[in-house]
This record gives sequence, structure tokens and C-alpha cells, in this order.
Amino acid sequence: MTVKNAQSKWGRAKFGGNTAQLLAASLAIAVLVSGALGCLFMVLRNGDGPLLAFGIMAAFTLPVTATLAWAVLVDRTTLAGAIEKPEDSVESAWYEKAASGAFTDILLVGGLGCTALTFLGTEGTAGLVLGGVVAFAMLDFGVRYLWHKKTAA
Repeated sequence: MTVKNAQSKWGRAKFGGNTAQLLAASLAIAVLVSGALGCLFMVLRNGDGPLLAFGIMAAFTLPVTATLAWAVLVDRTTLAGAIEKPEDSVESAWYEKAASGAFTDILLVGGLGCTALTFLGTEGTAGLVLGGVVAFAMLDFGVRYLWHKKTAA
């Protein structure tokens, strides 16, 4: 096995770097992106304590941006225990079945809901209606995923 294809817990970079270079590059990208988000938040906020706003936004977004940068830069073949083709897994099949079923349910319930609300003359704010649709979609998907998982076992 060559050093380039050696597997580790954190993997190696797509650009040919080792694990330390991958983590350093991920952290550098995260600092830049989090700093930019902090600056944007500081400018758009227009309130007291702009440096505090910058610091809070940068600190809270840093772990997320570091993880996203690592996910983009890592070479999956160098991760120890990584599935070679995750799209061919059983969980992926459960996900696809649950997502397609939930989408069908959203179309059905959305259409029936629009019809019922039109005839009843009921109105609601867009945020409340869309929040209800999203909550229904998440609940429907979760139930369907667990159902497929249970019936497959």
C-alpha cells in the first residue's frame, strides 16, 4: 500500500496533502468564511457592540464551516472504515423511498389543504402556512424512513 492511499481516521486531502495539511487547510478556509460571515453580520446588524456581534457570529459558525471545508477537501478513499459506494447502501434505499413517498404526500395534502382553505375562506400568514408544510414534510419523512427501516429488518 502506498502512502498516498493509506487510510486514517481523518483522511487525506484531495489535493495530495497529508492529514495535517488537510486539517490545516480546512481550518484556514473556516476562519476566512467565518470571518466573512461575522463581518456581514456586523454590517447588517447596525446595533451596539459591533465587535461582539462579529465575534459571536464568527465563533458560532467556525465549527460548521470547518466541517464543511473538511468534507469538501477530504479524499473519501483515504478514510478508514468509509463505505466505498454509500449511494448503494440499504440506508440510501430507505432514504429514497421515504423521500419520494413524503413528496407525494406533500403534493396530496397541499392540494387538498388549498382546496379546503379556499372553500372555507380561511386565511393564514405565509410563515405559518409554510411552517406547517415543512413540519408535516419532516414528520412524514421521519415516519416513512423509520417504517422502511423496521420492515426491512
